[in-house]
Amino acid sequence: MLTPDGWTFSHFFEGPYIASTELALRQAEAAKTHYQPRLLSIPELYMLALWLHEDTEADASGGSPAPADLLVPLAPAPPGIAAHRPHRVADLLPVITTRIAPGPGPLLGSPA
Repeated sequence: MLTPDGWTFSHFFEGPYIASTELALRQAEAAKTHYQPRLLSIPELYMLALWLHEDTEADASGGSPAPADLLVPLAPAPPGIAAHRPHRVADLLPVITTRIAPGPGPLLGSPA
């Protein structure tokens, strides 16, 4: 939803992400380390992840995932990425990046 400070997550009202988000938040609450929970959307992969930001005092309306932050892919996750398994950003980001990187150009002889 649009707020005076920009776009912000409003809510889910149906679909598979409701139970998945609740489970991921319960997992995060059970962790010994405190995190600032955020939602990260990766539209190119049809993927949502709970982003556990290490800086709990940071402004939640901005910033980028830090290498030590955790990403917990929500179910249904893309093939080859386990849902509900916390990944350090430094470990998961290369996997995500290679999947959304542009592929090779047009095939030889195909119309441009």
